[in-house]
Amino acid sequence: MLQKIPYDFYYVYTIRGKQGDEERCHKIVDWEAGALYLKCRTSHGPNWELPFRAKLGEELLGRDLMFLMGNQHRFPNQWLLISLIYPPKREPVDMQQASLF
Repeated sequence: MLQKIPYDFYYVYTIRGKQGDEERCHKIVDWEAGALYLKCRTSHGPNWELPFRAKLGEELLGRDLMFLMGNQHRFPNQWLLISLIYPPKREPVDMQQASLF
């Protein structure tokens, strides 16, 4: 049975624009965020928000978090976070060329 998620989740972040720092706010519509909410609510009851924020607000920010964004035909200027992509951060690589022989 499908369940409606009773909350909307957003990322608020700052980017460097031409006029200086600009704050942006985008709604997360990724199914994983909804599944995380349901899992946290089941395992933590009314205290679901702490583990939810720990995952989306702390753990993912420690990775190379990328946003896959999109919009809908009816609202072409309203961008949504369709998916959160979070590969582990790569260690810096020494770019020295190795000897040929």
